[in-house]
Amino acid sequence: MTVEDLMNDQELHRLGLQALVPWLEGHNFTIDFMQEDKYVVPHIFALSGKIMTVIVAASDMYPNRGIVSEGDKAAALKVAGELHALCAVASIGLVNIDGLETGDKELMSKPLKSGHYKADFRGLEYIQFED
Repeated sequence: MTVEDLMNDQELHRLGLQALVPWLEGHNFTIDFMQEDKYVVPHIFALSGKIMTVIVAASDMYPNRGIVSEGDKAAALKVAGELHALCAVASIGLVNIDGLETGDKELMSKPLKSGHYKADFRGLEYIQFED
C-alpha cells in the first residue's frame, strides 16, 4: 500500500458529505447548496420547510469521528447570523467495511481510495453564539 492508495483529507471530507446528504434528505431537508471544499465553510445550506440550516461538517476514520474546529464553527455561525438561519455541526465517522467484515481494525481505519465505507453519523448538533 502506498500513499497514492490513500484518500487525502479533501477526499475523505467529500466522502463524509456524500454520507451526510442522504441522511439530511431522509430527515426532510432539501439541499440548497453544497460546498465540497473542506477549507471553505459552511459546507451545506439545507432547507427544512422555510427554515435554513447552515451546516459545517468534519469527517474522520474509525474509531474517530470528525471534529469541527472552533474557527470553522465561528465562521459558520457568522454566515448563519447573516442569513437568519440555524447553524449545525455534523461529525462524521467513516469505517472501511472491507475491514469490518474480517474484524481487521487496522483496515477499518484505512481511507483506501478503493475501499467501501459506512458512515457513523448520529445527527446534527445545533450550535449558537454564547451570550
